[in-house]
Amino acid sequence: MPGPSHLPRNRLDALVDGILAITMTLLVFGLKLPDDIHGNLFGALGELRPKIVSWVVSFLILALCWQRHVIDFRQVGHVDGRLFRLVVLWLLVTSVVPFTTTLIGEHDELVQSHIVYAINITAIQLVAVLRDLHLRAHPDLFLDGKAEGHEVGWRPALIIGLSALASVGVAFWRPTEASLAYLLIWPLTLLANRLRPR
Repeated sequence: MPGPSHLPRNRLDALVDGILAITMTLLVFGLKLPDDIHGNLFGALGELRPKIVSWVVSFLILALCWQRHVIDFRQVGHVDGRLFRLVVLWLLVTSVVPFTTTLIGEHDELVQSHIVYAINITAIQLVAVLRDLHLRAHPDLFLDGKAEGHEVGWRPALIIGLSALASVGVAFWRPTEASLAYLLIWPLTLLANRLRPR
């Protein structure tokens, strides 16, 4: 039974979908050609490579975050005050991604920009784990009143965290290639899913 302080689940879904849609859309505004391309469009597009890589990586990471949120909330029927605050905190750190994406897109030669981006991406995962732990501790928030089948997202958080760590490591060696380390997320996720016990 929802308590008096519980919020409608559909309103939280609308908030999450709206903010993530806006955040993912804002990423593309970092892709701007210089005012004067001197008749060399392909050369100008080539110079955008760091921004294009950071845009693609961030877009795909945000898509994974949205997918994980949807999966985590499939059986959630009620939203208490603490769950609402955790989701808002998760949205807060998620909404910073366009800014940190711009950092690694425009300053990919600076190790510090890769560190800031890695902290941002890791913070998103940590808050998602806290959200999952709260759900596990409160089975009354689920439609069936049971939390046994609800997984804490350690695996995706670890995979994205390791990719962020790898990116920072690469940044000390070849900073302009550091963003490519995030592409490890997809093969590592596929491998983890194959090794997962049925």
